[in-house]
Amino acid sequence: MNEDVRNYIRACVVCQRNKRDLSSPTRLLQPLPIPNAIWEDISMDFTEGLPKSRGKDTILVVVDRLSKYAHFLALAHPFTAATVAQLYFDHIFKLHDLPKTILIDRDRIFLSKF
Repeated sequence: MNEDVRNYIRACVVCQRNKRDLSSPTRLLQPLPIPNAIWEDISMDFTEGLPKSRGKDTILVVVDRLSKYAHFLALAHPFTAATVAQLYFDHIFKLHDLPKTILIDRDRIFLSKF
């Protein structure tokens, strides 16, 4: 009988339209704290889907959150978290040292095992 009830509810258009939202309520967005020094807090993101130029089709954008100064580094697919980290150390670390915080979106490359 339980299976019959479940099948009926799944097939019922009215039941599906009036289904309760069981997800937790969203909270108000909180602003990020203002950094105290340049290159202390950075943000990183990818710009993908670009036409190929010299074999590269992705840009890694690294931005200082205080001064808004940015570095743009070209990448080619496929790339891994290790490739991105090496590119960061080769081009950004030598100029600005290691930041206290890195703000990223939840990109699959950033969330992969490293």
